[in-house]
Amino acid sequence: MFCARNLFERVAREYSQLQFYVGKYEDSPFIKNISPRIKKISEYLEGGLYSSFNRGLLEKNKNSIAQCLRVFSTLGATDKSEQLFAETIISPLIDKFITRENYQREGLAWIYISILEALKDATESVLSLTIPSTENELKGFDFCSNAVFPAIVSKICTKIPSMFGAGDAKQFHKNYTETLKFLERFEQLCGYEERVVKLRRHPSYKTFMSKFSLPIYFQIRLQEIAGSFEYQLLTAFTTESTASLEGHVTDAQSRDQAFFLPVSQMLVLCLKRVWADDVFLKSLAHKFLKLSLQLIKRYSVWLASLPEESSELVLSDVCRAVADTVHLSHQLPDLMADLIRDKLPSDPAISASIQKSCTTLLGSIPVIKGYVEKTVLEECCKQLEHVQSVPRLYRRTNKPVPTEALPYVAQLTAPLSTHIQESDLTTPEKSEWCALVANGLASRYHDAIAEILLSLKKTEDSLAMLKRGRRSNTTSGSGSGANASAKPLSDEDKTRTQLHLDVQAFIVVVKGLGISESEELSRLKDLVGTNKKSQIAVT
Repeated sequence: MFCARNLFERVAREYSQLQFYVGKYEDSPFIKNISPRIKKISEYLEGGLYSSFNRGLLEKNKNSIAQCLRVFSTLGATDKSEQLFAETIISPLIDKFITRENYQREGLAWIYISILEALKDATESVLSLTIPSTENELKGFDFCSNAVFPAIVSKICTKIPSMFGAGDAKQFHKNYTETLKFLERFEQLCGYEERVVKLRRHPSYKTFMSKFSLPIYFQIRLQEIAGSFEYQLLTAFTTESTASLEGHVTDAQSRDQAFFLPVSQMLVLCLKRVWADDVFLKSLAHKFLKLSLQLIKRYSVWLASLPEESSELVLSDVCRAVADTVHLSHQLPDLMADLIRDKLPSDPAISASIQKSCTTLLGSIPVIKGYVEKTVLEECCKQLEHVQSVPRLYRRTNKPVPTEALPYVAQLTAPLSTHIQESDLTTPEKSEWCALVANGLASRYHDAIAEILLSLKKTEDSLAMLKRGRRSNTTSGSGSGANASAKPLSDEDKTRTQLHLDVQAFIVVVKGLGISESEELSRLKDLVGTNKKSQIAVT
């Protein structure tokens, strides 16, 4: 038997040498004359080689397999040995696992596991004999890339093509994930990095992975996640918000009670959904990261657009949105870091982009703050209309000197308390926003009183001129000492006293809201204080 094997290899070497000369002198009449005989030798040699190789594979006879592989190598027919191995061993082996029935009944994971278990024993002989090393004489063979894997891909694409469909995103994700696990274990079966590199470069590998419609899968997830978030934005302040939230997000994710608006909670849940294990795919990592940043940006744009919907807004809802935004700006960086920790490589650029995106949320707050300040201030200033009526209360009415502030003063800051102090803003924000509105109100109040005081001064100046004219018509001997007795306060002085009391009460109310005295409040106090002193000096 040993002599026969040696003779077989010798014949192969002689035949290989003959083929060399035939190729060199193929136009020679002699070569053309013996070509039929060479063809018969080739058929005889191939038939014996194939038969011997098949028998060695079936009997798992390593010596026989090695001898046949050397012959294949000598003949330069390594590809034929790989093809024969795929047809003889691999195809019949995997045929019983890769079926539509098994896919529907057992699932893709079972098929992959069964194939891998069967391949361990079936490929052990050829893989151990064709170790890629300089010492091994059996070179040029790659059964994993050229025989085993193409056979598996061909069977899967033929028998269960539905596994590549992306219409059912959940099933697609499961199939793709199981396929990646299978590929990882198959690469381990290859045993050597060189084989793995060749496998990944093989056309069958690329064809197999291209069958999975990753762009379609991402579009489905995009519509699912971004669609639910957009719906939430459209119903951000309505009763439909809660239903929308529960309808578009899995029940396994609980709500964060730190948020006041469902739309803020939806942003967090959508971000978690993007990076959930049953949604995220590493092959689409860059797209999912971009989607996360777009969701945060969309929230920021929505927040900045709220003043444009002023006719439909309730200020308490706007304040809740701001409170949620501040909370989000602090929570999202840590949340995103946790979500991507095991899914993306540690990259300062990624962390910086996330931090920048979260910071942009705060950029919308000044716009909202300006809107709230303006709205509340305008509502407060409606009460300033009562200031214009103060002079009429004392003009020719003979009312007594006022001793307390008018009722309108208490109503000046009522919107401030209702819309800001009782809102869901943080304490520092309440103080800041209240101070802005109070200072604006004090400035408007100052202007209204200044206008009244100017009018009073003009009235007094006119009366004084009339009195001087009358005096000029009286005799110079009329004694003025008799009229020098104390006079009651004039109507104008009563008005000044009332305004002084009103301003003092206003300042007390403002300070009661925790607002410290500002330049505007000081100017207001000085305005009525100066006029009060003038009045006292006159009397």
